[in-house]
Amino acid sequence: MPATPNPLSEMANLKSIVVSDDERPNTSFTKSALPGFKKTVNSRRAIRIFDGVSIPRKIMRDCLHDAILAPSASNLQSYEFYWIQNKAKKEKLAKLCLGQPAATTAGDLIVVVSRVDLWRSHLCKLTDIMTHNGAKPLEGAIGDYYQKIVPMLMRTDPFGLNNFVRRILFWYKSLSEPTVNGPAKRADHRVYGNIQATLAAQTLMLSLTAHGYESCPMGGIDRKAIRNLLGLPSSAEVTMVIGAGTGKPEGLFSSRIRLPYAELIKEV
Repeated sequence: MPATPNPLSEMANLKSIVVSDDERPNTSFTKSALPGFKKTVNSRRAIRIFDGVSIPRKIMRDCLHDAILAPSASNLQSYEFYWIQNKAKKEKLAKLCLGQPAATTAGDLIVVVSRVDLWRSHLCKLTDIMTHNGAKPLEGAIGDYYQKIVPMLMRTDPFGLNNFVRRILFWYKSLSEPTVNGPAKRADHRVYGNIQATLAAQTLMLSLTAHGYESCPMGGIDRKAIRNLLGLPSSAEVTMVIGAGTGKPEGLFSSRIRLPYAELIKEV
């Protein structure tokens, strides 16, 4: 069990983390950043027809760097991006996107993959960074969280024993206190992984827009065949494919339509 009763609440008492002011938002952003952000959000559309010209590599790499700054549960970054540059693979991938124009005309195709199966190696690499390769061990709430709680939540096995133990533990603790309810089983881990991948994918698409390019996320795809095309293990799960590039005007099939604010936002 963790040394501290609730490492999540104890993290509010940490004093050792220092972040410079230029890494945090402040009220000046309403003038310096907000106008550009609003323009980016309002301009991002799922465009279906591109001009077929690839985005300059330097720009695409910059967008991908932005993507990995997306929020990530426990900072495990349980996803991968596959930027397809090989012409033959790109053509095959477009077919596996069921021939959608957003895939066949895109200048670039990026496959977003959930990799919950890599949680152990990602945790190990993250811990090495946080501890400076073991020179400064994790202690207190942070140590409990990464050394005990994260492995307890993420560990699984072929027979589902760990899943069963988690479900019993969560149920028992919930009788007396607010308790995390998952991930407890294989389906929970799948949802978890796709959420992490989608957060990063959205950040990529916003960055593409801010760089002056357009994109289209595609979920109507042959996921298993794409996984095989990329040589991924069965434990990897393709979340979506993103078409990117310079869109054509006819690639927008309608004006933007959204449900009313009150239908989606509940001010409780």
